[in-house]
Amino acid sequence: MATSIRLTDELEHRIKKLAATTGRSQSFYINQMIEDGIDRVEQIYGIMHETEQYQAGDLHTYSSDDLRHELGLER
Repeated sequence: MATSIRLTDELEHRIKKLAATTGRSQSFYINQMIEDGIDRVEQIYGIMHETEQYQAGDLHTYSSDDLRHELGLER
């Protein structure tokens, strides 16, 4: 998908320099950065969603004792 974004001059310079130094395209690095950023944002929002579910009492949780018992790790 083609899209358009406005980069700061500094960011544009850094991406161009990285691409020139490594021989990879600017598009490669921009895609990589977006992918890494989406992974982090999805993880953060997933944690926030689970926290909200826990606080609302809608998320089943296990105590460490229950987990040890379930895994056969009791002392």
